[in-house]
Parts: sequence; structure tokens; C-alpha cells
Amino acid sequence: MQNLENIEKIKKDVETVIIQAGEILLENFGKKLSWQNKEGMGFVTEVDLKSEKFLKENLAKILPGASFWAEESGIEDNNSPFYWVIDPLDGTTNFAHAIPYFCISVALTYKSEPVLGFVYNPVMREMFFAQKGAGAFFNNKPMSISEVQSFDKAFLAVCIPYEKSSEYYKRFIDTIISIMKNAFAFRHCGAAALDLAYTAAGRFDAVFFEDLFWWDFSAGSLLIREAGGLATDFANKPIEPKSKSILGANERIHGVLLEMFEKVS
Repeated sequence: MQNLENIEKIKKDVETVIIQAGEILLENFGKKLSWQNKEGMGFVTEVDLKSEKFLKENLAKILPGASFWAEESGIEDNNSPFYWVIDPLDGTTNFAHAIPYFCISVALTYKSEPVLGFVYNPVMREMFFAQKGAGAFFNNKPMSISEVQSFDKAFLAVCIPYEKSSEYYKRFIDTIISIMKNAFAFRHCGAAALDLAYTAAGRFDAVFFEDLFWWDFSAGSLLIREAGGLATDFANKPIEPKSKSILGANERIHGVLLEMFEKVS
């Protein structure tokens, strides 16, 4: 990677900015909020916008000239191979209903490949971090993917699409029904990036989603890979900005789920 020197300082500076953005979320958590609907994507609150503005302004100081791909403001192409990919509040529906399961997700990508990934749970003060080729960490301690090998003992996380009329919805529900007969248990927690981080930390044994976006899984996919797992789409192709599905797990459980997806499709 060119022009990415002093990676440890960048990591610390980004974590500081994300934690500060997390305080913005906490200051507004449990309050009555105004929001706007986003067709097929839930809604956005003023807190999403405030967090994103803060993140963009301060990340720009850490790596001047980098481009941005943020959930609320879209793509800001600054003619740089580096992009900050930002979800300023993943789990907005939970947040707006005072359910304490939400996070901030930030990835730094180089030529569309994540090289740094951060997922922060401000409620629990949990920082999940990964660097390409250097491992994955939970609050600065190494973390690793689940070692569960038997699918009937697998504890899975899923995220159901908002758009019920989409082509993905019925197929995804059919997939869940098929798989849940064989797995130990499912959880639909409502914050995809945090589900990915929890899978990387071995809390969930696998995670799979469909009809999501780059900001949802850019950081989380790196966390899973660097924690020793596999992160691909449902066709076992590498994760990239245009991917519409993601499956993350250890090699054994990943393979079992791929076979199940193929049977359902």
C-alpha cells in the first residue's frame, strides 16, 4: 500500500475518533428522535447524520485526500485509491427504539479492498479491530473465529431485509427456514456490522445476510478473515463493494452453509 505510513498511529487516531462518535450516539440514546424513511432501507435519524458528519470531518484529518463512501451522504470521490467506508450508526431501528444493540462501522479500503476495519459498540465499550495480514483484536487482545465443527451446535446470526417485496426477501426467508431445522439456534439482532464483529470474536458461530451494502460489511468481512474465518458471498465469491450477500464462519461451518444455500436456490 502506498502512502499509508505509521499504521499504529492511524489505528489509534481512528479509534479515538470512533469512540468520540460513539459518545454522540450515547448522548442521544433513549431520547425522542425525528427520522426520515429510506425506501426499502428502514429510516435515518438526525443522530445518524450527526455521527457521519463528525466521522467524515475527523477521518479526513487523519488521511488527507482520502475518498469517502458513507451510508447517508454516499460516495465522495477525491481521486484517491483510499476510501473511508462508513456506517455511522448500524442498527438505527434498535437505536431509535432504545434497544442497546447498535454500533459504528468504519473501514479503510485500498483499491476496494479493506485494509483496516473497526466496529465499535459504544454501549459495551467494545472495539473490534482488524488489519489486513496482521490479525483481529477485541479491545486490543487477539480474537479468533469459533471452532465449532458440528452444525447442530452452531449458533447463527442473520439479518432479515427491510424490503419485503424484493427478490431477496422470500428466498432469504425460505433459506432461513431450511437452515434453522439443522442449526442449534438463530438470532436476528438488527445490527449487521456488530453481528459480523461478534462472529469474528467467536460469540456467534456463523453469520449470513443478503440485500445489504458495502458500508454494512466492509469492516466486518475483514474482521472475520483476520480472525481466521472465511467471508464470501453466498456463491463463495470474494466480498467486494458490489456484493449483495455475505457469509462468515470457520471453514467447516462455512462449507456446510454453502451447501445448504445451493440446495435452497
